[in-house]
Amino acid sequence: MPELVRSVASRVRVYLRNRRQSPRLCVRLVFTIGLHRSTNGNGSNRWSQSLKGHTRDISANGLALLVPQVHLHGHHLAAEGRELDLRLELGGDPITMIVVPNRYEHLDTAELGCNYLIGARIVRIDEADRQRYLSFTREGLELNSAR
Repeated sequence: MPELVRSVASRVRVYLRNRRQSPRLCVRLVFTIGLHRSTNGNGSNRWSQSLKGHTRDISANGLALLVPQVHLHGHHLAAEGRELDLRLELGGDPITMIVVPNRYEHLDTAELGCNYLIGARIVRIDEADRQRYLSFTREGLELNSAR
């Protein structure tokens, strides 16, 4: 039943005014996502339990993430308040950040093998990575508006 409610709510957003405050850049970027865990120094097992997916769109404050499943080793990725480690492939060096899911939905039709959409808010990102991320987003939006 919760899946039905989420699906109906997402479709209603299409017909109502879009309340998003940040402009969205529609772009497919590969990412790796995992449960955020505090490490004891070396962080070697940080990405041992992870999942690959791709973005549907990105903005200055968040991302729409397409994933093949919403469970990772018995944990629900979109659980309320759960922090997730995200490594976004952007150019040569990946950008790492911590995100918190705002919502998720099961897709009626899979997109490139992904059955779920997770809307996530960026909560922590290194300043250098933030600048690269914002620059990429801004340049993409400017390019799209020039078309």
